[in-house]
Amino acid sequence: MRNIDEIIINKVYISALDKENNALVLSEAELELNEETYEYFEKHILRCIRDDEAKPGRFEGDVNIVRELCKEIFEEEDDFLLSSKKLAQFIYKCMGNDDKEQSGDFAVCLCDSQQGLFIALLKLNYSDSYSHFIKQEEDAVTINIGINKTGLPGLGQKLARAAFVRKPISKVDEYDFLTYDKQPEGYFCQAFLRVSPVRDKRENTRIIQKTSESFARRAFKDNAQEAEGFRKKLTDTLMQEDRVNVESLMQNLLPTEERRAEYKAALVNEGISETDVTIDREWAEKKLKRKRLKVDKSIELYIDDEVYNDKDKFQIKRNGDGTIDIILKNVKNYIER
Repeated sequence: MRNIDEIIINKVYISALDKENNALVLSEAELELNEETYEYFEKHILRCIRDDEAKPGRFEGDVNIVRELCKEIFEEEDDFLLSSKKLAQFIYKCMGNDDKEQSGDFAVCLCDSQQGLFIALLKLNYSDSYSHFIKQEEDAVTINIGINKTGLPGLGQKLARAAFVRKPISKVDEYDFLTYDKQPEGYFCQAFLRVSPVRDKRENTRIIQKTSESFARRAFKDNAQEAEGFRKKLTDTLMQEDRVNVESLMQNLLPTEERRAEYKAALVNEGISETDVTIDREWAEKKLKRKRLKVDKSIELYIDDEVYNDKDKFQIKRNGDGTIDIILKNVKNYIER
């Protein structure tokens, strides 16, 4: 589901969750999609699904309201309007217990893709937007500025919360849905979806890469030579392997038992406790093919992995004292910005 390139939006339902006025406004019809509204939902859905922070999960509990209502929509599309209303009523009830949650619109979108049907559940938080209004009085025209308190997230903004439930909902699959929520301990994941977190190969790879970088910054703060060797070995492993043995990885990356124990503890703390872990090589190649090197806080280099490994263009020379020399070779042209 993470690698969806295109989607077809079949149906959209919108409701208004107005906490300030203690009101849930339910539409009696599906949203009429035009070119602008179609593009709006298409871009937000694809952006959230592709985001590295989108996490896989399973529905928790034998009775789960969101799971059952999504099943109804998948099994009978004529129930889309009624089931969407019930989803809106349920999320409104759940968010009522969160004093900090903002008012917003709630969208239920039935979508199709190359990987099958899925339902997007989008929380569109309100924000202030400003616009001018023109007033004509007799022979005079005046222009004023007004505030719209119910502005929706723009195409360049990220949504607050979203979930993408795929069909079929089966225990055979790695996960039931993806969630995009910066507050996974909040009402959306815990009360509304009732998420049981799981890890797919993308999440495994993301955790290992992120945890390893944090570890390298701490462990090799004053030793650029060891840091470079650690990062290069890790990158090669993630880009070349479909499955990683954690013990073998530690043996390859780190020379001492003390360092290995620290590294293992860091991985376990982030949820990687098993011996063998599946890796998403495709994601690793996209994520790691372009490097951003920040050198002694004053120099930044952006370099492709191909050039990084081309000895005719780029070289890292180890000096043996914990420092390194970074050498750019055969430069024919450069510009200043």
